[in-house]
Amino acid sequence: HCCIPALCKLLWFPSTGLVSNVVFTSHATEQKHPLLVQLQSLIRAANPAVSFILAENGVVTRNEDIELILSESSFSNPQMMRARYLMYPGWYEGKYRAGSVFPPMVQICVWFNRPLEKTRFVTKCKAIKSLLKPSPFSGNIYHIMGKVKFSDSDKVIEVCHNTSSNSLSLVPVQEGPVPPDARSDGRDCGSQQEFFLVFLGCSLKEEDIKDWLRETAKQKPQRKALKTRGMLTLQEIKNIHVKRHLDPLPAGYFYNGTQFVNFFGDKMDYHP
Repeated sequence: HCCIPALCKLLWFPSTGLVSNVVFTSHATEQKHPLLVQLQSLIRAANPAVSFILAENGVVTRNEDIELILSESSFSNPQMMRARYLMYPGWYEGKYRAGSVFPPMVQICVWFNRPLEKTRFVTKCKAIKSLLKPSPFSGNIYHIMGKVKFSDSDKVIEVCHNTSSNSLSLVPVQEGPVPPDARSDGRDCGSQQEFFLVFLGCSLKEEDIKDWLRETAKQKPQRKALKTRGMLTLQEIKNIHVKRHLDPLPAGYFYNGTQFVNFFGDKMDYHP
């Protein structure tokens, strides 16, 4: 007798038993009802921190219960995230007994050592929601987390961005002992890559994620294309002549006192 119709948002991952809020719509008026007590004890065994809301026939009257039902942060609670990862590693890959989920979710971790531009990063994170695609959802980014450094500060920042709520959290990391490198991608642990971001989404490609990340860093200036003689204006040729008219002449040229003459007798007013 535990059901949640269109009453509330039940924060639950299938097969994990990780429930944030449970609304009881039957036997709620009898708090000592055997069925209610038994069900509460079973749920408490899976998650001691779960919140129970008693709403007989779906009627919710307490403000505190409404806030729990409409909470957008319960699922991102650090304790809940820790429990999900430690108790059921692989939940984000859709490894449920009922079979894999659709669309398939992937996780890509990118390590890097350059600081990011805070304004660029925040802008691109906020823009992700407007870029979400409908089915088959390919390329959609739903969550970003990790540790980075921005160019305007020396502090390491812990990042957590949720696309659906469009919420971005940037919290300075407290200084403390550095844990052993736990990278699982097989790369050289002796490299100088200090920061990382983990992207969760549908059918993500690592190269696309890296391109997205490159746009959040300070852009290197593009090298100007070299000019050919045919591209120079007459004024530019005059300016070069003024600066370089005393340079040694190339082979086949000589100066007759007024003009520069080449091997074929062609005369020029400017240094060749």
